[in-house]
Amino acid sequence: MDDSERYARLGDRSDMALMKDVSYGNMDAFKELMDRYLDIVSKTSFRILCDRRDSEYVTARVFLSLWNDVLEYDDRFTVGEWLLRRTCFFARIRIMRRRILRIFGIQNDVFVNVSPKVENEDDYVTKQAWELHCRAVAHMTPLQSAVYAMCVLEDIPEESVALITGLTRFRIGLALERAEEKVKARLKEYGREGEYEKYNGFLRKVADSMTDMRKLKKMIIFAV
Repeated sequence: MDDSERYARLGDRSDMALMKDVSYGNMDAFKELMDRYLDIVSKTSFRILCDRRDSEYVTARVFLSLWNDVLEYDDRFTVGEWLLRRTCFFARIRIMRRRILRIFGIQNDVFVNVSPKVENEDDYVTKQAWELHCRAVAHMTPLQSAVYAMCVLEDIPEESVALITGLTRFRIGLALERAEEKVKARLKEYGREGEYEKYNGFLRKVADSMTDMRKLKKMIIFAV
């Protein structure tokens, strides 16, 4: 599935019927929504957080909130936008938690604790590129990393990201500009100033290959 097809699914018309069924406690409808959106929620949280365990935690929180807080669904958003809004919210809380732990020396900076694998890509190149991404994200604000993940790596339009985050297009554009500056600064450190588009093309393929999605889905279903 390419990026345009993935984003198109954020507005699937049958989502509303499934949300209604979930509000009545229909587990099959919940599973269907999880099948549709687990991929984009997991990828987005992983790209924002650069940490497998934190990404799994945020992904689980998002779908548990879908089940537990379905009556709070705001139909100004598509279901996909609403889930990404929650992804950004829970990711921001996780980032704040990590920073507090670092202040007290409980947790060190996290740059690379997993090397995602990409088909037909050299593992060494993969690790180097992912480390570059993690180091760039470490210099971003939570908003900048979220905007970069959605606008650049998922090709979600800026106006939709503005709706998801509740911010103006101007602030989204400014956050995106700052995020791109930080990515390009890290590329320059690696001597790859002219490889920004190539770098993003690679990162669009990256997922957390160490997370067992079937196991994660079972854990979420068990928790509800």
